[in-house]
Amino acid sequence: MSASDRNAQLLATAMDEGLISAVLPLGELCAVPLTNLLDKDDAVRIATRQRLNRTSKLAMAELLEGLGDTPKNAELAEAATRGVPLALIEEALNQDRGFETLANEFRNDAIETGAPPACSIDAESSLSDLNDVRRAGVGTILQKSETLDPSRPAMALDVSRFVTPDGIETDVLDDLISAAMDENGDALTLVPCGLSAALLGLGQSYNGESSASLIALVKLIQSVGKGSSFTKKHADALDLAPRSARKSKRDIELAIIPLSAKALSHFQPATLGLQPVSSFIELEEGDTPTLSLMARIGLARKAPEVLPTLLSEIDSAADLELMPHFGGDTLRTRGFSTQAIDKVKSALGEGLPLNAAFSRWVLGDDIISKDLRLAPESFDADGRSLLKSIGFSKREIAEAEEALDGRPEKLAEAAIGPANLTQSLSTDDQINLAEALLKTGDVGIIVSGTNLNDADLQALLDSSLSVWLPALDTQVNRLTADRMEHITALAEDLMAEDAAPQTIIESPSGVSRTRLPDRRKGYIQKATVGGHKVYLHTGEFDDGSLGEIFIDMHKEGAAFRSLMNNFAIAVSLGLQYGVPLEEYVDAFVFTRFEPAGEVTGNDQIARATSILDYIFRELAVSYLAREDLAELGNATHDGLGRGLEDGIEKSQAQPLPDEAAHLISRGFARGQIPDNIVIFNTKLEEREAEREEEEALEGATEEPEAPTYLPDACSNCGSFTLYLDEADGETACDTCGYVGKAEATE
Repeated sequence: MSASDRNAQLLATAMDEGLISAVLPLGELCAVPLTNLLDKDDAVRIATRQRLNRTSKLAMAELLEGLGDTPKNAELAEAATRGVPLALIEEALNQDRGFETLANEFRNDAIETGAPPACSIDAESSLSDLNDVRRAGVGTILQKSETLDPSRPAMALDVSRFVTPDGIETDVLDDLISAAMDENGDALTLVPCGLSAALLGLGQSYNGESSASLIALVKLIQSVGKGSSFTKKHADALDLAPRSARKSKRDIELAIIPLSAKALSHFQPATLGLQPVSSFIELEEGDTPTLSLMARIGLARKAPEVLPTLLSEIDSAADLELMPHFGGDTLRTRGFSTQAIDKVKSALGEGLPLNAAFSRWVLGDDIISKDLRLAPESFDADGRSLLKSIGFSKREIAEAEEALDGRPEKLAEAAIGPANLTQSLSTDDQINLAEALLKTGDVGIIVSGTNLNDADLQALLDSSLSVWLPALDTQVNRLTADRMEHITALAEDLMAEDAAPQTIIESPSGVSRTRLPDRRKGYIQKATVGGHKVYLHTGEFDDGSLGEIFIDMHKEGAAFRSLMNNFAIAVSLGLQYGVPLEEYVDAFVFTRFEPAGEVTGNDQIARATSILDYIFRELAVSYLAREDLAELGNATHDGLGRGLEDGIEKSQAQPLPDEAAHLISRGFARGQIPDNIVIFNTKLEEREAEREEEEALEGATEEPEAPTYLPDACSNCGSFTLYLDEADGETACDTCGYVGKAEATE
């Protein structure tokens, strides 16, 4: 293997491991524009032109979309009377590709208007003047130190990835720099990242008093890169060995700058520039919280005695006994059995929040009804209500949740603080550290003034540092906002008067929320997606339509669980405000992100490209009868299938009638009456109808009137039941049936 091949392989391996970035021109590696900087007035003029161009193209796209793809001449004439420019209509007709195609081109052109302009400003400019320029959509850079060469080859490196329990692997770093210079010429700019994490691994704090340690670390990188000496003074600051200078020097420069998105696509350092470490906790495979590698190495170097205890505490951070108000036999005195406590501990260990760990689908109906003597249906997915019912106050529950949320991070901070490995740096501290580095020479520094208040920005402007101030979001002034609100209201009134078929502006004031009943139906579906457990709980309106969802996952980080919980709340609110479930299904089905893969526990879905893909395919199958989204068809409610392949076909399930939807979960039954359920209401109605029909027929048959008896007795039997048959004029006896002429009695 040639030297060039070995260098290329070494650099590729280092990039795959996240040690270095690709070698790029410094202008592409830096997020700050170093070239094509305009005059302030020219930049504002170009930014204004870009904004107007983008707005006009979007407006044209909306006008064309309102006409449809193939409008008729009469419709185009009506649009022209409403103010649609005739030139736009003519251009759309000349395109001969449809109106919507031209609208899409307008939208694409609006998106691709180009990068916003940037300008260089004078050091004497005031903060208000700078903010005015930034509000116009112009990024500004205040250059006070030597200008960096944007064409010079540059390579970013995560210094913390070279830290080991024995110090810094300078030999590995030296080999990588040598390989990069051999492949890209004799000159190279190094962009060190992860400086605070590297100091943490070396057992050094990172605060306003750590300038000596930071300078020593930068001097070490310079020593390795250039081949210069690393003095004993700087080596003692990091508890490292000094280095002698090499005979041959290399043309190496250092630059501490914000990295561009292109650079981050090759290289994702733990921390950027001079920013402190954001967290001491990282998640291992399975989302189990553990102490970060740099924090472990730093504690092992600075305070090894606390490391075993801290790791054990982090591992048991979700232990119920460690939470306030829940330790000891507290739960047992409130009615919890050992089995119930074990279930709660298992749920907390798998990453569920406190309210989910004490819910019905974790504890089960037997424990809630028999042990706690409560109604299980009242605590489907809200464990807080159950805890309140057994005597815990709102404050106690909140303190327990606070202790459970972010507990590993709090434990790590509590241990790292006394070991003097804190990572606390104010804006003034960052400015002082950057100025101290700048005074050492051979280091180019550009500080980004992103998301800072005016006081911090003024401190940056007063410093000796070069500062990058990105453009601010364009804000509509108050007068324009008031006029637009008035114009919108007038447009709504005009549309209401004219009864126009098209609605241009829809007022949200007419939208109402349909709340679910207090006692509601639904179902719970447990499944695993790519090895991650997912619990989907639904709530339904009285008619059986979907009204809310709850999503809980096991072994997920607090941020991801909270995000999924709030996403479920947002979807539920949308459903209750009338957003069709079909819209959510179309938006989220087949979205692709981890976790993904094989699905177990669901009789209709075998694989999913993401958690959202699985959830909304399940809802579509259950509530929308979207069998095209199911992979396992011909399945009944029990998942056993209908016997089509073996020739023993079961009776087809009947559609779920409206009267059954009030009692049966439409989602659980997937819109059909299960095979083992019979609806008797229909039979009773049929019998009632038959009875009413019989009564009507009986009422229609007239009974004969009773005869009028004569005062004479029957000559045959002597009974006084003789009556006159008016049909033939003879008398008849109702007792003996004698017919003849009656004889008068004396």
